[in-house]
Amino acid sequence: MNHRWSYNPKPAKLTAADKSRLEAIVKQVIADSPDLSERVYRFEVKAGRIYLYRLHEQFGWDNPEIQFIKPLIKGKYAEFPMARITLFDERGDQCETAFQRHTGQWVRLYESNLAECLSFIEDNDLFN
Repeated sequence: MNHRWSYNPKPAKLTAADKSRLEAIVKQVIADSPDLSERVYRFEVKAGRIYLYRLHEQFGWDNPEIQFIKPLIKGKYAEFPMARITLFDERGDQCETAFQRHTGQWVRLYESNLAECLSFIEDNDLFN
């Protein structure tokens, strides 16, 4: 028999008030950071996680012959997940930061509180 131990805690269940509070915190951190405000196109809080999105200019956006699966934003950009912060409590004291690989798999990179996770995203070149 193969016994394996895996640590995979569940994200916190957030109330509407928790989500509003977290949205305000993340919005303020992004606004206060010139680097994040330039890179983060939008963010959302859902299912105990905070997703940060960025825009990438798509090759061939100006070629009328090319068709894209999803409509382009501002006529030439596609939106991609930049980072994901999983919240293990509703206050944001226990979080983990993850990066999405080209395969769609999320890879955990850092664990701390919400402020430190956002700082890690800001300071790490992997999220550029």
